[in-house]
Amino acid sequence: MTDTATELTFEAGYQRLQDIAARLSQDEVPVSEMCALFGEGKGLESALTGFLDTQRAKVESIERGEGVHAFRIVGATSSAPAGVTDDDIDWDGASTSDFVPSPKPANPASAEDDIPF
Repeated sequence: MTDTATELTFEAGYQRLQDIAARLSQDEVPVSEMCALFGEGKGLESALTGFLDTQRAKVESIERGEGVHAFRIVGATSSAPAGVTDDDIDWDGASTSDFVPSPKPANPASAEDDIPF
């Protein structure tokens, strides 16, 4: 005997399973129909569970970083002179080698009183 599987989407299979459950919960379902629906429902349950297991495995693989699309982030186009990289430039366009830290306040206690929050 050749057994052919019916192909359908997850959503269609889930809807059919809900329809079967609704029909089986009705009063006076003939025994032959009940058995046929029960068999169809068990087949759908198995197929839907297998599909979800496969999708869960894919998500877990993606979470581990497997099979994800690679991206490379680059800096914005710079108007820096030749030989100067984006790493050599701060947000104001000045070379980082020109950086001079701000002088420390003469009286640190009074500087704490100037905090605006």
